[in-house]
Amino acid sequence: MGLILTPKPSQTRALNRSMIQAFDVMRMSKADMLDHLSEMIDSNPFVSADRATHDLGTFCPPCDFQEGPEVSCDTRVSLYHHVSEQLPLILSSKAEVEIALALLAEIEPSGWLGKPVKAVARNAGYDEAQCERVLHHLQTLEPAGLFARDLRDCLRLQAIDRGLLDDLMDQLITHLDDLLEFDLQKLAKRLHADPRDVARCLQHIRRMDPKPGTRFQYDEALLRDCDAILTIVDRELLIELNRSSFPRVRLTLSPMSQSGDDLSHSSQLGELVNSAKSFKAALDLRSSTTLAVIKAIFVRQRDFPTKGYAALRPMRMSEVADDIGVSEATVSRILTGLMLQCPQGNIALRSLFCAPVMYRGQPRTKHVALQIIRKAIAREDKRAPLSDTEIFRILSEAGLDLSRRTVTKYRQSIGLSAPALRRKHAELSMLLLQQRSPD
Repeated sequence: MGLILTPKPSQTRALNRSMIQAFDVMRMSKADMLDHLSEMIDSNPFVSADRATHDLGTFCPPCDFQEGPEVSCDTRVSLYHHVSEQLPLILSSKAEVEIALALLAEIEPSGWLGKPVKAVARNAGYDEAQCERVLHHLQTLEPAGLFARDLRDCLRLQAIDRGLLDDLMDQLITHLDDLLEFDLQKLAKRLHADPRDVARCLQHIRRMDPKPGTRFQYDEALLRDCDAILTIVDRELLIELNRSSFPRVRLTLSPMSQSGDDLSHSSQLGELVNSAKSFKAALDLRSSTTLAVIKAIFVRQRDFPTKGYAALRPMRMSEVADDIGVSEATVSRILTGLMLQCPQGNIALRSLFCAPVMYRGQPRTKHVALQIIRKAIAREDKRAPLSDTEIFRILSEAGLDLSRRTVTKYRQSIGLSAPALRRKHAELSMLLLQQRSPD
């Protein structure tokens, strides 16, 4: 008969508790983890938290800063950063700031609000009337026109900001589409106005910016405290975890609690000590694994901090998981909501993962294609905008292997309108440019 070794029940319970605790903590969001930490501190006298700001710095290997094809840096200020700096000047409560951030998450590259206020309120669980009040405050931000609901709203906000919104200006903005169909005399007659006054208003409208958000770098990441910070020091990358997201827990064990004899007389005290140790181990594992994931990402993406998204190399979560010896599911859980502050601004680390796109026979990412699309549309004849088929041909000639449908998806993802709409906007701009006030 063979010998069967059975672990002691106490060892089995401790092992299970540690594993379950670690699994639960790894799945927690930042808010859930902080709530759990607060509960542990209140309920367990052996748990306390360190109040320091940053921790766990590490250097990545030296970076290769060689120039790559089609790579350039966008040095404009982030739209999110610009808006956030002004929020304390116009909002007075934490609830208003939370609503403002929910609205900010829906802002488009043009600077317009991408969803109706009703939808934002419903999705975020806020009162619609309060959201409208916060939006009114946000629409006072500089430059005028930010957080507009549409083109008319954008022009109207700029007219208000410049003191130009009279009845005639309001009528012209309301009937903006009619400007393509009427000449100056007919338009003045339709509005029962003097042609000189109509021409004056048209000149003011022509000088307005229909997309004030394009002055800034568009950042898809929602502005909030970052979970980690990446800086460049002597051509090396220094990564630090924000202690507010990854707090360090200390165990305050008394001599009595460390004594096995004493614990034998107090099973409840022993449970508290074991719980505190398991919780500390779980948080330490969460921090060390997160740091390992970030480090593995930037071993592969060394050019990103200095050259931006166009310099990204194809990368999958399974590759990072293999690099550090964990499962792909663990990497995915760690990256959920994880934000990084770096020279490129505040970014979601998930945004650095891209499938390969063949460019001149080499695997690159979609960001090379996005940059070529932006350049092509910026240089196009506004009276005859490039169709998606023509953009597809330009990308093919540049060495990119993409489908026609993918080109359309990429164009839409960076906030660029379809060719018919771009032509309509160009015709409207030309019409406004041709209007002159009679001498």
